[in-house]
Amino acid sequence: MMNPQELDAIVDRVWNGEAPMEEWTAAVSGGSIKEVSSDVIVVSTGYLFGNVTVIRTEAGLVMIDTGSRETARDTLRAMRTWDKRPIHTVIYTHGHIDHTWGARLLDKEADENGAARPRIIAHRNVLNRFQRYDETQDLNTIIMGRQFNQADYTFPGEHRRPDEVYDEELTLTVGGVRLQLRHGRGETDDATFVWLPEQKVLVSGDFVIWVFPNAGNPRKVQRFANDWAGVLRYMHGLAPAVLVPGHGPVIPDARRAAQLLDDGASALESLVRQTLDLMNGGHSLNSILHRVKPSAELLAKPYLLPKYDDPEFVVRGIWHLYAGWFDGNPAHLKPAADHELGAEIADLAGGVEALAKRVEALCAQGRIRLAASLIEFAVAAAPDDKQVHRVRAAVYRACVEAETSLIGKAIMAITLHESGKRS
Repeated sequence: MMNPQELDAIVDRVWNGEAPMEEWTAAVSGGSIKEVSSDVIVVSTGYLFGNVTVIRTEAGLVMIDTGSRETARDTLRAMRTWDKRPIHTVIYTHGHIDHTWGARLLDKEADENGAARPRIIAHRNVLNRFQRYDETQDLNTIIMGRQFNQADYTFPGEHRRPDEVYDEELTLTVGGVRLQLRHGRGETDDATFVWLPEQKVLVSGDFVIWVFPNAGNPRKVQRFANDWAGVLRYMHGLAPAVLVPGHGPVIPDARRAAQLLDDGASALESLVRQTLDLMNGGHSLNSILHRVKPSAELLAKPYLLPKYDDPEFVVRGIWHLYAGWFDGNPAHLKPAADHELGAEIADLAGGVEALAKRVEALCAQGRIRLAASLIEFAVAAAPDDKQVHRVRAAVYRACVEAETSLIGKAIMAITLHESGKRS
């Protein structure tokens, strides 16, 4: 395991844009402990996996989140090198499985030791999430497998429900340590962040994730950009001395924490303000998508890079929250079948072959958005045409190379692979 000084040096380099997050991930792989104080640690296992905060109290340990299916065992093993006393309370920052799956291991450990199972506390909406997960397990298997390019992925079941839920605010005292839980909407509607007022430690959950806020994922349920910005402003007002993000390195520096929270709120506020101004002006969704401009200065910050979600996807989420699914184009209210529309466009172009050639020309010019739109008409008109699929694969190869977000790359890569097999 890398020593703390070496790990801190990597975090400094990531903060300054001198090293990619992947360098930090490699350094903490397998489970790394960051000591926040003599009685508070954070266990990290890599960027894609949620951080786990552990607090030592006179009544036992308090854990904030529990680790993912891939990392929970490493997390528990690392934690037990620090303290072996029973786990008294677990707090879920939200119901995503990379933060909750490890709870089953904690129950198992307690049972094996003849101890009481930990009390789990979460926002009330976590119960609704787990119910939805039970009803859509196969759908989530498809979505997650595609998003992370894992063909054999299976979304887990048997989610460990919380024992206690709260609505807006909850103050706990466990073994002499005071914790303040507060609900907010951001990436999810069931999110909790935790404030340790005596230590001035803020455990943000996924309100802070070291990339541009994941407020527009096209394959997931509604996200809440405006609320997210408000939570970041509230956190900024707390003036934390230490910020523990949901993903990525701990920020044990009040100045850096304030800067990150302010910049994150500003980025979201700008998108919300621009989008609502255009909506109030009567613009369609398509018009708005091409008019809203995120701050290039903010997007260049190492903790706001659009590497997972994309600001354009966030704009879509804002539209959907305020205006529903209708995008303002009357033809989309009751659209023609794809195969009918594709056949008509191909006829107008002089046939599927001519349409595919035009797509190739557009792609060569770098006009890949237009090329992608047209090639879908060609595929709809001639779904078994190998030449059409060859062109389609080339178009989405260019799209994948141009896309910065993991989510966007994954969706486009699926199409690339499908057409690559059929060409």
